[in-house]
Amino acid sequence: MICVGETRLGNVTAWFPYAFAASPYGGSESGELRIWTNYTVGGSYLNITSGIPTKATEGNMSLGQASGGNWTVYTASNRSVSGSGRSYPCTGLLLATLGPPSGPAGDSFGGGTVATGLQNDTDLPFEFNASAHCESFGAAPTCAVSSVFDLNFTHGSGNVDTCGQARPSSMNLTGQPMEVGVPFVWKGTSYSVPVGPSPVSGMTAWFNYTFPANGGMWEYQDLPGYAGGTSGLVFSYTDCSA
Repeated sequence: MICVGETRLGNVTAWFPYAFAASPYGGSESGELRIWTNYTVGGSYLNITSGIPTKATEGNMSLGQASGGNWTVYTASNRSVSGSGRSYPCTGLLLATLGPPSGPAGDSFGGGTVATGLQNDTDLPFEFNASAHCESFGAAPTCAVSSVFDLNFTHGSGNVDTCGQARPSSMNLTGQPMEVGVPFVWKGTSYSVPVGPSPVSGMTAWFNYTFPANGGMWEYQDLPGYAGGTSGLVFSYTDCSA
């Protein structure tokens, strides 16, 4: 089952975050976002692969890469497909795709810090000031509207405890899909329209985390979603004296 667009309702220009990376407080994160895109130009087939490093330290959260683009909003409908691929059913009334029917990714920017010194990844905004990001990263104003996403820690799916340990701990994982929405008004109601399919042909991220010796306990949560960008873990920190 996959979600497809049916009736076209309109367009919105918004920026799309490919990857967010959060560091455990007192520790660090490093990794790579790998994007591959297929093009057909003048009858010739091109495949472009780009590797973009991700890095965050001391409880910071960083933006690995983002891109502005023209999104088309449709009414959403589920459609059955054959095969053993993953199922992406509709999560709402509307669906946004890069287009129409598929358009340029727009102006890219990335590598900036979006939050600093976080002991707990809670109470974070559900969108960031895209205009400020465009200016700081030198991109054109095609990304003046921010997409919407949830980076907040709400519950623990695991933990790392280094209290009393003489050596640091580490963890490696592949990024999970992160739900991303495009803001859109339809029939007088504001929606965060799920993005799907991804605006690129493929995207994979690897995250490597380091936790300092005798540094504390970190609960972590991944942020799997319907579609959109990718993220690693978000954290909630407790020191060893607690």
